[in-house]
Amino acid sequence: MSTEIPMPEFDQLADVYWRLGGMQSPSQLHGYLVGQLAVGEELQPEVWLQQAEVFIDAVEPPNEGDAKVLLALYGATHGYLKAGEMGLQMLLPDDAAEITQRVDSIGQWCQGFMAGFAQGGKAIAEQQGQQQYSQDVSEALSDLAAISQISLGDDDTDLNQSEQNIFEITEYLRLAAITIYMECAHAAKTAAGESAEAKPDAVGTVNNLFGKSDNKLH
Repeated sequence: MSTEIPMPEFDQLADVYWRLGGMQSPSQLHGYLVGQLAVGEELQPEVWLQQAEVFIDAVEPPNEGDAKVLLALYGATHGYLKAGEMGLQMLLPDDAAEITQRVDSIGQWCQGFMAGFAQGGKAIAEQQGQQQYSQDVSEALSDLAAISQISLGDDDTDLNQSEQNIFEITEYLRLAAITIYMECAHAAKTAAGESAEAKPDAVGTVNNLFGKSDNKLH
């Protein structure tokens, strides 16, 4: 079963950021949301709106139209993850955007994810105690932290190769987020003796996609 709430487009969130005075990429906000949901944190819609306003560093509260877009972002993202399918979408600029903007947005999405995962993990730890993560999840989080520093190198002149790398890294991140969610959000079911859902064979290593030593796309 797929989510019934359509995912807002990047430009819709960009308009919200512009009206509210936000300076970061909307991708960072989406990563922040996915990070919280992936660790198993459940958010009420009104709580999410408050968090989004703070995260955007808004100069004024979201109006009705802004709130509708922000709630659609929450509803679609939460729906994709809960459906247990592979349909999670990352909120990134489309292919018509400058390649530097697209690469920067990937890094900002990862920064948001790590911030959201840390915040959600802290809330869960206060309720259930410190969580233990599998090697797959730990490696995925390490990769996410590394990719958060990604940049387009000055010597990256092969745009076709850069496009391919962007696709592969984005797909890796999408599937890594699903894998993390499937372990963390369903940990309680597994502990209760219920059968664990199969994890997608997605998280391995991202070393072949970009060099961690210089964090450049190449």
